[in-house]
Amino acid sequence: MARVSVLKQIKVEGRWKVVAVPRKETGGYDWNALPDGRYYLDFWERGKRRRQAAGGTAAEAQEAVRRKKHQLEGRVLGIETADDEEARKTPLHAAVKRYLESVEALKKPNTLRKYKAVLNRFVEFMPANADPRKVTREDLTDFMVALKNRHNLENNTVIHQMIIVAQFLKRHGKGGATRNLGLPEQATVLPREYGDADLAKFFGACTPAERALYATFLYTGFREQEVVHLFWADINFNLNTIRVTAKPDLGFSAKRWEEREVPVAKQLMELLRDHPRREHCRFVFPSPPGNREWHMLDHCKDIAERAGLDKAKFDLKTFRSTYATRMLRAGFDVRTVQHWMGHRSLETTMRYLAPAVDVRDRLDKVQIAGLLSPESAR
Repeated sequence: MARVSVLKQIKVEGRWKVVAVPRKETGGYDWNALPDGRYYLDFWERGKRRRQAAGGTAAEAQEAVRRKKHQLEGRVLGIETADDEEARKTPLHAAVKRYLESVEALKKPNTLRKYKAVLNRFVEFMPANADPRKVTREDLTDFMVALKNRHNLENNTVIHQMIIVAQFLKRHGKGGATRNLGLPEQATVLPREYGDADLAKFFGACTPAERALYATFLYTGFREQEVVHLFWADINFNLNTIRVTAKPDLGFSAKRWEEREVPVAKQLMELLRDHPRREHCRFVFPSPPGNREWHMLDHCKDIAERAGLDKAKFDLKTFRSTYATRMLRAGFDVRTVQHWMGHRSLETTMRYLAPAVDVRDRLDKVQIAGLLSPESAR
């Protein structure tokens, strides 16, 4: 008999989290055990674990379970069910909507926003009521050209968006949609970094609390969400280390679910020792009400503007790339920096082996005897 479990997406402390619907002692689902939310089915199909939206009420979820079990059992017997036939006729816009519901259940909010923007653009490009199973290589080529010419997207962005479309089409039986498609050449972009002069101006315009916050970005290389969810318990003042740990109750986990510990400079630990702790608050950098601070990027740009810097050039990712570049220049090996950054591959970390940019004064001191006249040398 096909096994289909029921999950529910509920809000826990302002963040969406997917949990299993508990069962009663009699074995049936306890539909009243969890707060309001949306239901999802969890099942195995063709050797892969899948999730599917199942409505917003217990009645809709029960009906979805019944239909899914009927469908899966029918496939085992080689019988095509009404649901299979309906799936074959699902127009593109409906297929995208259903796919995004599964993305919402499984991925993080930022990922959902990216997928939604790309796939909605794909729906607008394709003819009305197009069948996702009948998307051709010519359709994908035309869409790729439109991304490049009509929307003026860079090569790397085009490649990324085509991959998202390919993942969607694979769910609908069209695996390898971008294979041999002739994707644009991927451009290698040098990582950006802040120079000493700009950093001095930026931190000179900070309050003590702001200085501790953005020094944490600079000295750890953490991603924004990793700093947002930083707890005092993650900081070891004896060992001068800071950890990235999962916060299941907040729906936060490290990227790829890999926790890590990063040694940091004493200068940062001194700033954090002096940083005030809010009573009964776990967060190192909370919002004014004591919750998670979601406006770190906005505050960063405000500080840059106060310092007389170009706020368009100041963002949290550049603090991260500045950290990586400086750690490598300081002589730390690539494998170590890879771990500190939480990168999946060495290749990603090696992108930060960029030439130094603050070299003008040293270059001017390099002179070749006899090349310039005495007057020019003066």
